[in-house]
Amino acid sequence: MVYSKMKLIKRFLFFISLFFLYLILKEFLILYFYIRALHPYAGYVFLILLVGAMIYFIIIPILGVIRIRRLDAPVRDPEKVNALIRKRLDHLAKNTYLRKSGFKWHDITPDRDGYDRVIQWLEPEAERIRKKYVTQVFYGTAIAQNGFLDAVIILSSSVHLIRDLFLLYQGRTSNRDLFSIARMVYYSMAVGGSEGIEYATDEIVSRLFSGGMKGIPFASKILGSIADGFLNAALLTRVSLITDNYCKMLFIESERALYPSYKTVFSTTRILTSDLIERLVDEVKKLAKDKTGQMVVMTVNPVGYVMGKALDRLADNSEKLSENQKEWIRETSHMAHNPVGYTFRKISDLFRKKKSWDDVIPE
Repeated sequence: MVYSKMKLIKRFLFFISLFFLYLILKEFLILYFYIRALHPYAGYVFLILLVGAMIYFIIIPILGVIRIRRLDAPVRDPEKVNALIRKRLDHLAKNTYLRKSGFKWHDITPDRDGYDRVIQWLEPEAERIRKKYVTQVFYGTAIAQNGFLDAVIILSSSVHLIRDLFLLYQGRTSNRDLFSIARMVYYSMAVGGSEGIEYATDEIVSRLFSGGMKGIPFASKILGSIADGFLNAALLTRVSLITDNYCKMLFIESERALYPSYKTVFSTTRILTSDLIERLVDEVKKLAKDKTGQMVVMTVNPVGYVMGKALDRLADNSEKLSENQKEWIRETSHMAHNPVGYTFRKISDLFRKKKSWDDVIPE
């Protein structure tokens, strides 16, 4: 009876997601016809660049994920836990990150305590990877202001995040579990891209920001876009936590144990984006007092202006970031301020020097 109800719910969610995909397609057509209205050839160039980007940033990483060696999945029989620990420790003994970070294996015993110590060493790096992509989705979808672009950003970031986590743990889940993760990514992309969670924007705004911000032009647009970005970041956080649980958990009574609560997801997202949110709050408050800022924000890209300013402050004032990370954040700030000019500059750079994604994103 319970199984049939779960199956019915899954089917219902699937059909709802099809409606969300329709909304994403509609957003794509609006964007395409807007670009094509500038010049017919501009539409063709947009399609060519889009296909190339999808292949490079999504298809190729997906193929890379599939080629990663499979790990043993969490077991549902307590008596098999010890055997699983030994298998995973033998596999992690060859882990590239552990070897390069100077982890000492000589005092690790093949039991639960030894396994927990190894996982504890890996967790800060897993958190860094999660923060990197969750923050990307946060400001990327806040600036994009288009459901189709939101969907592409969420999908691309999800694939890269999953790949990096699998590489960290030096193995991926089974094909069946990988399909379960892919289904979570699909729902996140469908919901985030269709802005199907827009109804929660007011609640998120009230939690992220205090009063006194309604006195600036386009305040509702700025705060609403930031809240949308936060919600999309929460969707990716959920995917990352589920993937992380598949890789490090040993025993589960049911698949539901792999899924974090929504309270955990939102609190984790807020922690991951706290640095940027603090800067955003300061910048929005400044605009309420600065008359020059009010004139600047009354332009085509108010969200990009505020986000760019916050990213600049984050790069200039944070002591936790390396120089490469600061440079990359400043580059992102330029994109936020002027996305059209930034895009054309990056395209022209492709003909000067070939640069890979890994060269752009700091480790």
